[in-house]
Amino acid sequence: MSPLRDNDRRELLIVDTGPIRELILHHAVFHFRFQKLRSHLQWLKTQASYDRCSGFIAAFRQKMTSASVVAELDRWIRETEKLGQAKLWNRVYDEFRNMQMQEEAVSLVEMKVDMVARFGPVDASLIGLAKRHQNLQPIVLTVDKKLCDECRGLGFDVRLLEEV
Repeated sequence: MSPLRDNDRRELLIVDTGPIRELILHHAVFHFRFQKLRSHLQWLKTQASYDRCSGFIAAFRQKMTSASVVAELDRWIRETEKLGQAKLWNRVYDEFRNMQMQEEAVSLVEMKVDMVARFGPVDASLIGLAKRHQNLQPIVLTVDKKLCDECRGLGFDVRLLEEV
């Protein structure tokens, strides 16, 4: 499947934690030589797959994530090797700058309680961003099949990282 389809709008991409973490992991393994993290790589195991993902993301004028995603990245980084955390955070900053990533907060009270109970606040916040910016016909990029199904059910376009 082609990651971008002819009828895709390339205005807004909403990025979940998984794709960002995978970009960071790729860099950590292949550039920082954090070999302990190699087994955590799932989709961006080669330079070609990293380049495809980067190209897909770059095709969008605006890239956005929620503040909840940053908190989830923090939890993941805190679980890694202590000596490498500063390097990982520097890479997160570099990725956000390179993507010109915008961050928006979606407050808990804006989220439907049943959605938070089913998906958690991170995924609920991404759905909230998609609703908030539906006029831009956003595409959500994720690794989470459950989130993917929910987005499709709500009428939002979505891509799994494995499709990219």
